[in-house]
Amino acid sequence: MVSGSRIIITMRKKSWNVRKVHRWLTLLFGIQLIIWAITGSFMVLMQLHYIHGDHLVQEADKPISEAALVELNVSQRFQDVVQAMPGATNVILVNRLVAGEFRYVFQVTANESKSLLTADGLEIVELTEGDILALAQRYYRPIQSRQAQVDRVEFLSESGPSELHPRHLPVWRVDFLDRRNTSLYLSAQTGELVTKRHRAWRWFDLAWMLHIMDYQERENISTPWILFFTITTFFIAITGSYLLLRHFSTRWWRQLWRK
Repeated sequence: MVSGSRIIITMRKKSWNVRKVHRWLTLLFGIQLIIWAITGSFMVLMQLHYIHGDHLVQEADKPISEAALVELNVSQRFQDVVQAMPGATNVILVNRLVAGEFRYVFQVTANESKSLLTADGLEIVELTEGDILALAQRYYRPIQSRQAQVDRVEFLSESGPSELHPRHLPVWRVDFLDRRNTSLYLSAQTGELVTKRHRAWRWFDLAWMLHIMDYQERENISTPWILFFTITTFFIAITGSYLLLRHFSTRWWRQLWRK
């Protein structure tokens, strides 16, 4: 009889110590557990195609007619571009809005940089702020056929906001006054759309940052913080399971003692 009571007392002491550790760990790390639950649920519920913002934009360049291809002698022109720029790795002919009118230009990628060349004279095209503004309005897809007003046009050369990857620099940022809080980023050299951002994307990015605990680059899913919290959370789960088993085990001993 005495041995049974000693077992129960010993179990209670061990359970109390484990319960104390479990309680403090839950208090200290519970906030991050709640953040994981909220941000994880938010990201699961959001539709990725909406977050990507493809509904915000439309094609800005006009189609290229077959007559223009013949008139420009495109095959020969492509060879001329490669000879003029030996480092060219990608050459695309586009019909783009430049200086208030649509012009045939070559978009050339060479030595990890891009540029525009006129299709007729292979001269470098320098885009102005006015060109960027006109292109941004072409890219922007209106809400219910209503074109939003432009709030700001900003040139970013050396650094940009956290929502823009540095590899895209230099770019022009064009903000629109709409309920989606739309921002379009256009290449400073070519005027092509490099990325788009809106309110839902920014909320998703914030949730992603809090979820993976990478508060700077927001790309690393193996930060020391998340590894530490993951291990601690696993330990909380173990102690919680231990307490649960101890609870039922103690009840069993009590029932046995009463018999």
